Amino acid sequence: MPRRLTFLRTSAALAGGWLLLLVAFGLYSATSHRQALEQDVSESGRSLQRAISQRVAQHDAHLTSLSALGLAQAQPSADFDLVARSILRFYPRVVAIDLIRLPAGEVVSSAKSADGSTVDPAQVAKAVEGLASGKAVYGADTRSGHYRLMKRMNDTLAVSLDIDGAKLIEGEELPRWAALTLATADGPLIETGAKQPAASSFLARTIRFDAPIASATQPLRLSLQRHVTLAELLPVLPLALFAAISLAGLVLVRSLLRHRQDAAVARAAVEAASRREALRQHETKLAHALRINSMGEMASGIAHELTQPLTALLSQSQAGRRIAAANGLQDTPIDTVLAANVLQAKRAAAILVRLRAYVGKSAEAPGVHDLCRHVADIVALSRIDLDRRGIALDLDLPDAPAPARVDPVEIEQVIHNLVRNAADAVEQAGRADGRVSVSLRAAGQTYEILVADNGTGIADNVLPRLFEPFFSSKPDGMGLGLSLCESIVERFDGSISAANGAGGGAVFTVRLPAAHETQTQEEAAE
Repeated sequence: MPRRLTFLRTSAALAGGWLLLLVAFGLYSATSHRQALEQDVSESGRSLQRAISQRVAQHDAHLTSLSALGLAQAQPSADFDLVARSILRFYPRVVAIDLIRLPAGEVVSSAKSADGSTVDPAQVAKAVEGLASGKAVYGADTRSGHYRLMKRMNDTLAVSLDIDGAKLIEGEELPRWAALTLATADGPLIETGAKQPAASSFLARTIRFDAPIASATQPLRLSLQRHVTLAELLPVLPLALFAAISLAGLVLVRSLLRHRQDAAVARAAVEAASRREALRQHETKLAHALRINSMGEMASGIAHELTQPLTALLSQSQAGRRIAAANGLQDTPIDTVLAANVLQAKRAAAILVRLRAYVGKSAEAPGVHDLCRHVADIVALSRIDLDRRGIALDLDLPDAPAPARVDPVEIEQVIHNLVRNAADAVEQAGRADGRVSVSLRAAGQTYEILVADNGTGIADNVLPRLFEPFFSSKPDGMGLGLSLCESIVERFDGSISAANGAGGGAVFTVRLPAAHETQTQEEAAE
């Protein structure tokens, strides 16, 4: 079963996945509905704002018309009263129009609706006192929800409009869900609708529209609110329908994939058993070759180390015999002893020569082999041990074959030894994210096998002696592994080097000459 569907394996996981789908659908539904409601509130608020702005602009127009009539006559006339009463009849929100004489503050003419007027002429005269002729000013009214709009006509007259703010909005214009406030700096003129909860959240919240009314003389501000409930954000019917469809779909998919899962598990078990058997046989063969090569390398090293003192002993003994003969001591006991030393030294040297010849003859002649294959094989073998130790093992191979003249068992022995050393370094570092990487790449006429880790790295005093026989930085190491690796690689005309990585850890690089095309063809012909 694909990994993305593994959550369907158990009923609990299936239920969890279904709940996650419901939550995701719920969040999407709530977000889309909330955006739609916000747009509705914004459009309703802008519509009301435009309507109120038009009405307050009419108030300024009334003042202009009344001022023109008042200035046209030296004394207030019946025309002024007629126009004022027409305004009261057609614009119910204007409840009174008063003409005030300045500076005495006397009412010259007054037109009132049924609500009457509470004009204080002295207050009007005071409000327009500092204004230039033709200028209007806003003022508060003694009645709640009312305000005054006053204009100085000339030095002797002023006109005042008493406006009922509650009538600036007609009933059919207010949405049934809205809580509306129309206010001035002195307080609210209108407060309609239900009070909205103070607290809000993502799923249940209050949506607000707040904007000033466009007027230079009447400082009004409109506020529109809508409380959105959870039921509006998450309609029950679509949610229930989605829940039923998604659950049925998940159950159907699980049923269809269960058979595939069973078949995949059976195939995986057979393949795993086959791989384990192949790896076991390969590991046995490699371990045997490793033991033989280790013993051979150790014997070669011992023979090499003993050759030097034996050569010195032979040279010194022969020199002693020449000195004895020059001094007339030939065939004396001292000459006999020196002759015996020469004889035994030559005998020991012959033994060492035979031992080294035996070790050298034990290795098979190398042939042309694909490095990609053998690197992949040994990585697969090493992966078992690294998985058991909790260390990740990465492999990077080129797509094309990488032919080189090597002995396959011995080159695998080299890579296996490097991977094992890298895993030991990672384990010693105690990293939870331990990682070993093996890569093969072409570099001109050679191939490079790189084994890198993120372990402890190589100490500066250890790096120069790393490939020296019998030298080891491990408490229980024999110091033969890397020396053996170097000997094997050099026998294939290659080289091996070590360095610390830029990001930590160590990097071992094995370089092997690429087999030429003619060599590969000759090997295939043979």
